[in-house]
Amino acid sequence: MMFQSKLIKFCSPTLAGIKCGSLFKFKNKYNISIDMILEHYNNMYNQKGLFFFNILEKNDYALIYVYRRENLIKNLYSTEIYNFLKKYGYKLNNLDDDLNHLKYHFHILGATPHEVGLFLGYPLCDVKGFIDNKGKNYKHSGCWKVYDNQQNTIMYFNKCKFYTNLYLQLFNLGIPLDKLILSNKP
Repeated sequence: MMFQSKLIKFCSPTLAGIKCGSLFKFKNKYNISIDMILEHYNNMYNQKGLFFFNILEKNDYALIYVYRRENLIKNLYSTEIYNFLKKYGYKLNNLDDDLNHLKYHFHILGATPHEVGLFLGYPLCDVKGFIDNKGKNYKHSGCWKVYDNQQNTIMYFNKCKFYTNLYLQLFNLGIPLDKLILSNKP
């Protein structure tokens, strides 16, 4: 139940299908196999287009990446993003390889790699703005730091906040996770 609570709190826009991916930290208080948990969730929800990936595991927590495969592919494989990610060693010919490369970057950096924003659906201009400005001089801060297209991004942030609040309310009312994960539209 703790896993589901974290999932709702940090991934509702992805569960609703408006965001290509989300991350959350899961503290493993009971020493349960994270891989077994993720296998269970993948078996249950892959058919709805939702995937779970263990991106980083430390002693007592794991960083879980939850994503919509189709949405992520559309987001990552644009020409502009493709050219940007190639500079970071991504091959962009197989999503599983790209996810493993992102996982590798988490491990070798010992910190969050900047390109993770693209896997979370952040606009390339904001990822580049963050890198170029070293996280400073942003126009707005919400789900991420905004460097361009502020008005549209704030509307998107509000949409994400709406779904998070809605899903938290519904989950707290006892609506099961199954009912909250929307299938990808054909």
